[in-house]
Amino acid sequence: MSFFLATVPAGTQLYHGTSKPEPIQGLEWLAFEPEHAMIFARPHGPPPGDDKDRPPREDKVAESQSSHHGPGHPPSRPKGPEQDANGYLHTYAPKHDIRLLYIDGLSAGKTSNGTLDTQDMLLLNSSTLDPHGPMGGEHERAYGMCNMTSTLWEGKIDGILRMEGGFEIILCDFAKHLERTDAITVTQHQYWTGEKGFLGGWSYIKAVTRRYHGIGGDRVQLDLNNFVSVFSYSDLGGLFTNDVHSDYAMPRLQNVKEADRIHVKDDVTEMILRKDWDKETAAKDWQAVADNVVARYAKPLHYLHTNKEVRGDKKALEFYLINLLHPFIDYTARNATVETQRCVAQVIPPLPTPPSTAASLAHRTVHAVTHHICDTLLTALSIASASTSHASFTQVYAELATDLIDKLVDYLNWTTWKECGTCADEEICYIPIWPMGNNEDHASPKCMDEENARDRWGYWGVGRMGPPPPGNGHNGEVRHGRRGKKHD
Repeated sequence: MSFFLATVPAGTQLYHGTSKPEPIQGLEWLAFEPEHAMIFARPHGPPPGDDKDRPPREDKVAESQSSHHGPGHPPSRPKGPEQDANGYLHTYAPKHDIRLLYIDGLSAGKTSNGTLDTQDMLLLNSSTLDPHGPMGGEHERAYGMCNMTSTLWEGKIDGILRMEGGFEIILCDFAKHLERTDAITVTQHQYWTGEKGFLGGWSYIKAVTRRYHGIGGDRVQLDLNNFVSVFSYSDLGGLFTNDVHSDYAMPRLQNVKEADRIHVKDDVTEMILRKDWDKETAAKDWQAVADNVVARYAKPLHYLHTNKEVRGDKKALEFYLINLLHPFIDYTARNATVETQRCVAQVIPPLPTPPSTAASLAHRTVHAVTHHICDTLLTALSIASASTSHASFTQVYAELATDLIDKLVDYLNWTTWKECGTCADEEICYIPIWPMGNNEDHASPKCMDEENARDRWGYWGVGRMGPPPPGNGHNGEVRHGRRGKKHD
């Protein structure tokens, strides 16, 4: 639900799997991880299944799809005379910094949960792109957004950065921006090492989990001072009124007014057009600031939210909060406003005051959340430390204080509280990454080995998204002005 400007530095190694040995010339997809691109380093074969015109049963979805970016499920082994045919893994490096629009969330997932809303309903203003149609509507979607880069956005953007099972780039012109540095032949026995029930095999799944906390290696640089987020529009209604089934409320744009969507799109365009890519400025890393807030308060809040002993003991609660907040309190001159300011300032700079330049959205957002945390904890301390006229009120005061903390935890809903912790060497923290995962995996992620992680589906909805279009390999190219085939 947010849009960022992103840069991929020149020389960054990127990957592209295909059925063809020749360098790509037009619009195509790139992966950051070789395991991701290897899914498409294969010959083109017919769609699997006994009856290609009949949608597969839900329990066969995992093994029935033939394209990553359309269906998004593992392609089956080619059958018949193509069994021993080869695919190709290309390696590319940008000739110069690549300028991208990053669409956050699982924005490359072809799902019925709204992961494509910011592209289909907002940027493209289209109700015709069908995530369950051929290739999940990816050809039309990619062509539409690349057309915007050269028209509405005046050539200031080279492509789109998205995430699914790994991060990917839709690059609008390979020949213009990339140099191919390597290409290897991939025989099928080298790739098909995984069992059915997995997208791309166990090595690919492990590669995906290594990127839970980001692409890494400074391979992408985000402009965190200037971004557009649907969540920042206070008068935008209908965001959480939708058909998504999850363990907590999820946003969608299906019930947001068209005028509101156009307003957000106009702001995205304005952000892109005002960007001076040639001007280097020292920018605050607001992601690091937000991470610092989480690092300081995630464990204390979880402890206060879950530990029955401290929650039921007013004195124990008071003692814990005093130790957590003591650096911000002058007990000789108590002042709630000043104490909150000290608590906030420990992790984030104060907001600028007029006539200084207005604070960025990131600054305002992180400041507001941190202020809410500090104010809530200090209020809980005041309640827990208040004197009581009778012992029977002790439990009441403890409940009042912990109720504030519980509401804060519900409001924050930090993903760190869902993390598995350290898993064994050949285990992963399994969460739903399209197209894999079920509702239980989203509500309560767990460490899993290869055997237990297999054949877990359903969170992202069901329905066949269709085979790739006919042609010499499902991994051709899409050029401006015509449609072709796609892959990483």
